[in-house]
Amino acid sequence: MDVLGDILESIHLGGGVRFRCDLGAPWGMNLPRSDHAEFHFVVRGNAWLRVRGLAQPLPLQGGDFVAMLGGGEHSLLDQPDGLAPPIDEILGQQALTDYGPVRFGGDGRSTQLLCGYFSFDRNACHPLVSALPSLVHLSGSDLPQAAWLQTTLQFMQHETQIGRPGAEAVVNRLVGVLFIYMMRRHYELHPDTAGILAGMADRHISMALGAMHEAPQTPWSLEMLARRIGLSRSAFAARFHQLVGQTPMQYLAVWRMQRARRLLLDTTLSTAAIAERVGFESVAAFAKSFKKMLGTPPGAYRHQRLRNPHDIAVSGITTNT
Repeated sequence: MDVLGDILESIHLGGGVRFRCDLGAPWGMNLPRSDHAEFHFVVRGNAWLRVRGLAQPLPLQGGDFVAMLGGGEHSLLDQPDGLAPPIDEILGQQALTDYGPVRFGGDGRSTQLLCGYFSFDRNACHPLVSALPSLVHLSGSDLPQAAWLQTTLQFMQHETQIGRPGAEAVVNRLVGVLFIYMMRRHYELHPDTAGILAGMADRHISMALGAMHEAPQTPWSLEMLARRIGLSRSAFAARFHQLVGQTPMQYLAVWRMQRARRLLLDTTLSTAAIAERVGFESVAAFAKSFKKMLGTPPGAYRHQRLRNPHDIAVSGITTNT
């Protein structure tokens, strides 16, 4: 069972490249807060990243990659104290084809950027989403040890430059690969924050996760999962909690609700059918658990989300069973 692929599909991971930039100092651009997670790759030259809430601007150089996974407002500039006009104002002056390039600035030092975005369902009640860092910065010196990530970025840059037929389809698929490689490398460098990915990398815990993902309707117990993966009950419970940050039963409850909310939004299955698919013997028990975790009954959730897809935020999620 590909647990990570299952999770990414459930949160509807997507994205693409917005444009390439050829910049001459002095230059600057401000990107507003977004529902998407913006990313930038410094192909050549230098830049500064200024983020609201970050004490000091972050210096970037050729080969660096940065992603604003929280979707926060930020500015890219040639100097830390430079001016940054809104990106819409800059783009409004240019007609772009095949990803640009966007050209602006002065006659000074040249910088090239590749700017894109990740999209995913921020309302997803999966711990992978809630554990995402607001900012990921991978320096060029980090990437040689992660050749696959560097190669993906370079391939995306190449595809946007040459503009051959099918380039958009290739780039959009590469964005999903980029997200996985980016998160792997980030957590390799910061293993104390790895969470669910650390669990996936562990042979025993990945087996348990795979079992829960493959058959969420099964009435799993701690003993059943421990026996399936060949660990004692206590060893399994301690190892799972240490790596994933939740107990196995808490994770199972969250995954069942994530599967349920996607079935509510992506299918026309009845509430009773969905309850059965995620391991509940009665609609009443399912509705009670769903409301406890997501704050609204299943039927109301489906109706409100389909009518106003951006109105309901999943906040105050509990993971107690």
